[in-house]
Amino acid sequence: MSGEQQAGTPVELVYRLTVEDFREALGARSKASAAGRRNSRLLMAAFALAAVATALSLANEGTVDPPLVAMLVILPLVLLGVPRLQARQFHRLAADKGEFRATVESSGLTVRNEHSSSTHTWPAAPRYVETPNLFVLLSGDRNASCLTILPKRGLAGPAEAGRLRVTLDHGGAGSGAGVQPAVQ
Repeated sequence: MSGEQQAGTPVELVYRLTVEDFREALGARSKASAAGRRNSRLLMAAFALAAVATALSLANEGTVDPPLVAMLVILPLVLLGVPRLQARQFHRLAADKGEFRATVESSGLTVRNEHSSSTHTWPAAPRYVETPNLFVLLSGDRNASCLTILPKRGLAGPAEAGRLRVTLDHGGAGSGAGVQPAVQ
């Protein structure tokens, strides 16, 4: 089947979202969005400055001020802990919705669960990031404020990942609104 034919065939996914799905999706969004990259760089720079200030303080005075020690402890906790906490919070919101069923086709995406159904055309999610376990569809704004998580385990088989990728790459064919891989 050619790429164009595959893009015209709907791809179905059935899944339940996990905390790990949200953690991976938020990490991918952070790398793909300008705001996420900026926040990561700022936190890393603050940690590096605190480490340098601590080393200079030890070299000059032989002691370290408590605020520097606090920064050296708190900043890594923020870098590592906040994404996990966010993932747990998002999972709590999604857990009561039960099983998700997504249909991805050339006209867009429909996601259904026990409580709701939503349909999005490709202009609502013009970018995506593929991770080892997910396809993460992102909104077109600078900060990728909206995302849709499509776990690969929800596909009927391994070959379906290729079909989904082709459908995403050719999404909105004819409308000029195809989904594009997000720059990482």
